[in-house]
Amino acid sequence: MNRTSHAGFTLIELMVAVALGIILMTMAVPSFYSTIQNNRAATRANEFLADLYFARSEAIKQARTATICRSTNGTSCTGSGSAWEAGWIVWVDSDGDGSMAASGELMRVHETLSNATLTGKIGGADVASVQYLGSGFRATSPSGNMLFTLTATGCKGNQTRAITIIGSGRASVATAACA
Repeated sequence: MNRTSHAGFTLIELMVAVALGIILMTMAVPSFYSTIQNNRAATRANEFLADLYFARSEAIKQARTATICRSTNGTSCTGSGSAWEAGWIVWVDSDGDGSMAASGELMRVHETLSNATLTGKIGGADVASVQYLGSGFRATSPSGNMLFTLTATGCKGNQTRAITIIGSGRASVATAACA
């Protein structure tokens, strides 16, 4: 008998390989989605942190008060409660009157956050703005650490970001459990 050797896969081997691929994909896709959500939360928190650092550096550079405040229109400090997801602005108080309207210099505008909430609290009270003095320290009224919480829609596990601003003006980000 003369046997010839055939190279290749049988139909059964191919079906087993496809079945294993499907099983692996069903395990990997939810994990991949979680990674995407985690990266989105980190990116949004870092955007807010970058604007906090920018406001602080502008205050030091210009030796004036710089403010980051929630803003729904991108031109003035507006909004109510503790919600910041509608956006925020960074401005420098050029004449020291504490008002953006007269002579405040608008430095940055951040648009609405999509699919996330950003809230600010200090000692249970809502935070409407963060002010940095020319020294780089945070304005002391009210005193205590400010805590901003960024939570993405569909948050699972530790995908929330807690942004803390201490009295010296230094801000930091940490992961936190979803509420």
